[in-house]
Amino acid sequence: MMSAIPIPYDTSTTLGKLFRGMDFILIAAVVTIFSFMVGIVSAQVALRYGLNMSIDWADESGRLAFVWVVFLSIPLAAAQGAHIGIDLFVDKFSASQQRLVKKMSAAVCAALCYAIAWSCIELCKDQWDEKMATLDISVAYFFVAVGIGMLYTAMHLTRIAITEAPTKHVGDAE
Repeated sequence: MMSAIPIPYDTSTTLGKLFRGMDFILIAAVVTIFSFMVGIVSAQVALRYGLNMSIDWADESGRLAFVWVVFLSIPLAAAQGAHIGIDLFVDKFSASQQRLVKKMSAAVCAALCYAIAWSCIELCKDQWDEKMATLDISVAYFFVAVGIGMLYTAMHLTRIAITEAPTKHVGDAE
């Protein structure tokens, strides 16, 4: 599973090994949560249309799983430079200018991601006592996913701003 994903950073360093390990854990979490989401939503559809029954907590748990999958996947894409970007003008710059623009963009985006992660901590404090309708857990778990995803995205973007931005590979979307 991991060998099919290109590694855009140096794994010979301690920091690179740490990122690699965290990426592996994140990929395993995303696959597990996504599998749960597909399973529970499929079961809900089958029960609803096949047996005219439903699982009370399926909608809320499916929505929560979706949020976790999305926000845990963002740092994996950011690490690869696979996020959406418009480089119509940047492509006209020299290679060194392009690297500088990519590093500056990564630094600005990292700062914004750190700010979002910090805001999630504040939101979790405010929302922790509020429970979901069908699940006996806090609605703050939606914000926990956002905070974790944004913190790890910010870490990858900081790494990109300090070291080197991922390069385009043949076959990348344009």
